[in-house]
Amino acid sequence: MLKPVSLTPDEAACLEALRAGADRKIAVALQVSLNLGQTQRALEKLAALGLAAPSGRRGAWHPTRRGKVVDMAIAIVPAARRRGRKPMEKLVPGPSAARLLALLQRPRRGAELPALLGVTRQRVHQLVAELSALGLIRSADPNFPALVIALRDDPSVLLRQAEERALSAFPQTEATTLAKVAAAARMPAGRTAALADFLCRLNLIERMSAAASSDLYRLTAAGAAHWQRSATARRAEAPPPPFRSDRVHGVLSCLATQGPTRTRDVAIVLKAPQQSVNALMQYLKRKNAVRPQTDARHAPYILTPDGHDMLSAMKAARIGHDGERSRC
Repeated sequence: MLKPVSLTPDEAACLEALRAGADRKIAVALQVSLNLGQTQRALEKLAALGLAAPSGRRGAWHPTRRGKVVDMAIAIVPAARRRGRKPMEKLVPGPSAARLLALLQRPRRGAELPALLGVTRQRVHQLVAELSALGLIRSADPNFPALVIALRDDPSVLLRQAEERALSAFPQTEATTLAKVAAAARMPAGRTAALADFLCRLNLIERMSAAASSDLYRLTAAGAAHWQRSATARRAEAPPPPFRSDRVHGVLSCLATQGPTRTRDVAIVLKAPQQSVNALMQYLKRKNAVRPQTDARHAPYILTPDGHDMLSAMKAARIGHDGERSRC
């Protein structure tokens, strides 16, 4: 049985963070609400006890084999009180931290802060950890805390690096498939699907009830305007229209132009056999492109939202002859 180990609350919290997967000092600091100096001292104590050790990467740590199994033997004890002045209950941000807070009138990328503050990247990481420990700012990604930051009470949606890449891959106006988003963002299909579900919950993209074989997604107004969406990222291509028939284009165009129209009137406008138009209308009905306006037996047909999307896609791809487009 392992011999019990006495740890201060800070040391125990850091060990728990390492066991939970935080492998960088700044990630540990953010998870346990300590500044980098406090985190470094706690990690050094854990290393002296054989519970943690530095990893190969700079600033990275990992729990040792003993540190992974000693959790049930931990006896958390209060830190020993020191003689002299009583430490401050709460730290006060210094001049550099105050200037960083002043810059956060809107969310910022960490990469732009060194130039704005006139400090090094390392100093920016220290300030982010310090202000996070004070509960004044928040980060999009605990593994990369200086990637994107905002004030704690800023309601802006902050995206992690992968989420930002996925959002940036969506075209501005057209709907597309997740397979094409994955190709544009150079991500595995499974990960792209998980990211799309998350972006849907944030109302940055929306899933369309597509009549095509694959589900279609498109940006919402909030997604198109999101400040983290890159203007230079590679965009996903729009999928090919679900229908390539000129006659389908003619039917959809006729309903879009004339509004509710009976099948026989569509056949007259297109100069096509009514039996053929009847069959085509039933096919489009199964594809959720058209529907009867009412439940009456001979009710006129109207376009569904999917039908409008199909027609827009076909027009964008210049499907259909000019003569048929001018009909109706």
